[in-house]
Amino acid sequence: MGRREKPLDPGAGAVQRLAYELRKLRDEAGTPTYRAMAARAGYSAPTLSAAAAGERLPTLPVFLVYVSACGGDPGEWEARWRAARDESADARVLDDTDDEDGPYPGLARFEPGDGEHFHGRDELIAELARTTAAKRVVAVTGASGSGKSSLLRAGLIPALRAPSATRSPELATIRLLTPGSHPLRTHRALFTPHDGPGDTLLVVDQFEEVFTLCADPEERAGFLRELLTAADPASRLRAVLAVRADFYGRCAEHGPLAEALRDSTLLLGPMPPTALREAVVRPAAARRLVVERALTARIVADVAGEPGGLPLMAHALREVWRRRTGRTLTLAAYEAVGGVRGAVAHTAEAVHARCTPAEAAALRRLLLRMVHPGDGTEDTRRPVDRTELDADATTARVLELLVRNRLLTVDGSTVDLAHEALLGAWPRLRGWLAEDRERLRLHRGLTEAALTWDALGRDAGALYRGTRLTRAREAFGGDVELNRLERDFLAASVETHEHGRRAAIRAARRLRALTAALAVLLVLAMAAGAAAWRQSGVSARQRDEAEARRAAALVDTLRQDDPRTAMRLALAAWRTADLPETRQALRTAAAQSERDVFTEPDQGEDARTQNAPSWLSRDGRILSTVVRDALVQWDVPAHRRLRSVTFRGLAEGVTDVSEDGRSVAYMAPEGTGLLVGELTRGTMYRLPLGASRDVDVEFAPDGGTLLVRRLLHGATGSRATLEVWDVARQRIRFRYERGSDDGALPAQSPDGRYLAWCTDHGGRLRVLDTREAPKSPVSLEARCCRY
Repeated sequence: MGRREKPLDPGAGAVQRLAYELRKLRDEAGTPTYRAMAARAGYSAPTLSAAAAGERLPTLPVFLVYVSACGGDPGEWEARWRAARDESADARVLDDTDDEDGPYPGLARFEPGDGEHFHGRDELIAELARTTAAKRVVAVTGASGSGKSSLLRAGLIPALRAPSATRSPELATIRLLTPGSHPLRTHRALFTPHDGPGDTLLVVDQFEEVFTLCADPEERAGFLRELLTAADPASRLRAVLAVRADFYGRCAEHGPLAEALRDSTLLLGPMPPTALREAVVRPAAARRLVVERALTARIVADVAGEPGGLPLMAHALREVWRRRTGRTLTLAAYEAVGGVRGAVAHTAEAVHARCTPAEAAALRRLLLRMVHPGDGTEDTRRPVDRTELDADATTARVLELLVRNRLLTVDGSTVDLAHEALLGAWPRLRGWLAEDRERLRLHRGLTEAALTWDALGRDAGALYRGTRLTRAREAFGGDVELNRLERDFLAASVETHEHGRRAAIRAARRLRALTAALAVLLVLAMAAGAAAWRQSGVSARQRDEAEARRAAALVDTLRQDDPRTAMRLALAAWRTADLPETRQALRTAAAQSERDVFTEPDQGEDARTQNAPSWLSRDGRILSTVVRDALVQWDVPAHRRLRSVTFRGLAEGVTDVSEDGRSVAYMAPEGTGLLVGELTRGTMYRLPLGASRDVDVEFAPDGGTLLVRRLLHGATGSRATLEVWDVARQRIRFRYERGSDDGALPAQSPDGRYLAWCTDHGGRLRVLDTREAPKSPVSLEARCCRY
């Protein structure tokens, strides 16, 4: 009877689970002895026994012979063997800590000390070195994953530091930095040039962090201002920037930066196939490793033309190296990890599968905290300080696992994604980002606000209020995703808000009480004011009535000698107080005024009144006539008087009334000029015609123009002057010297535009267009008729 086999635990891993299943298959086949199985299979009994021992994974031929000896299906069991092999390889890789000397960096960038592993970029390094020597500010731009950081760190910096390098220009030192969230505060000291001869070269990797992580526009502007001093040779600074292509447009928003990079930008594209072969084969050859030709051809075919495929290729090669067979990197291992496009996801899923539920939740929180969600651009990684993680034991284990598998990197106290390629290459992480994108933006804003609040000594003025506080409470109330600082910040914001709300309620209550008291005082004040106003009104009314009675008493004394003044005084008294005395005085003054000042045309006996001139309006409704010393206007259809204007002995000087009956022109006494009045408004003004009274006046048909003919006498004879005045504007439109013609007033067209008159020599008809004045009038061949 054979020795009893060691018990197996199917939950102890893929190898023991596969061995357990082999033993079960042997039991189902009747438990043949290993000696009998060896006789049929051609392998020794100890070899077959070791295949089911569970200590290591058997080779595939031995495994299939064991299965066949027990009557199993080789095809089905081969699939089981391959699955167990992949799972056990992942477990070995996850537990492997002795892989620091690998020839491939995985997702991590090449560093200045990795020159022996960095290949395929020789021409590009030389071109960048020449550009750096010729230009003071240089930019390297390309897609995420195109190798910008590795080109600067493992290519340019070692090339410039090499003893055989031609120092043109001579460099005193090279300083490497990434901007971070506070670029000016963190790196201000680096802008001081190094002592000694030569310039200081600033190599700024991940330059897009100036736009993605720096939330303070003033600090961003200050950093760019300090950086661009490198354009001045006197600064003894030079700068080389690595910026992601989808953020290169942001550089154009800053005028001086765009000007500095106008002709000094190096665009990084995909590596050609020959360079890819060097990047695959030469690092392995440096370690005396062999890369299968089929593997090289497959990787080149998968990566060629992919602008962001270099970190994925490096990670796939690293996983293949960790699964190498002896000293050979095989195509089978490459396919097992999912190739270039699946290697990152394969590694990340293996890490996630190994986590407990608590660790998986911590992994999700950890990775999402290291992502800055894009706004119109791709998502970017976000380096965080260890203090921001609040790493408990669970988070610490997850962090260590991610770092060991090169998914995260640790630089001092800063933790970061190994590469942004992880954001697009791991479907599970893409799903988390798509699911929580808006919430993630809120979280990033809360994180920055909490850091600012802490930097300001936890000043209450930096706390959330209003809408931001409401949204943060709804999104993160009691959420474990917040670290200690963020929870303190949110709690302080809520407490301040509640305190303010309670204070506002108390203030509102005090305001309501104060308002009620003021309302009572206002009612009392209004009642007192109304009483005082009524008393004041009574006193004022009594005073006005006394004044009105005194004025009414004076009307009788003035009625005979000065009826006009009496009428005005009576009207003023009545307007001051409507009393029987004032009404009686007004009626008496009005009756007396009508009898003493105006006389209707059919009642006058004076020869001047009987022969007074009259004017009838164009529409026949208004009759204007001179009655003694007044111009009286009558409404002919209504048989009533419209108005009268008293001239006090000057009515004989009335020369014309406009055809619309609105304006009157008359000569002022003693030759002081011509007065023009607007009857409807009661206004008048004087036209400066001088002392001469040899003047003829006539209104144009439109009533707005006054035609004035003046005859001037001199030693050489008389000369006529024609003037056209604008009545409303009280100014002359134009003056025309008519010479020695007969001087009669010209005839006017109905619209007042044309004037026509006869000359006194030849009797020719002349026509003047007032709109084209002062041009000479047109002389027509028609001869004037003399009457």
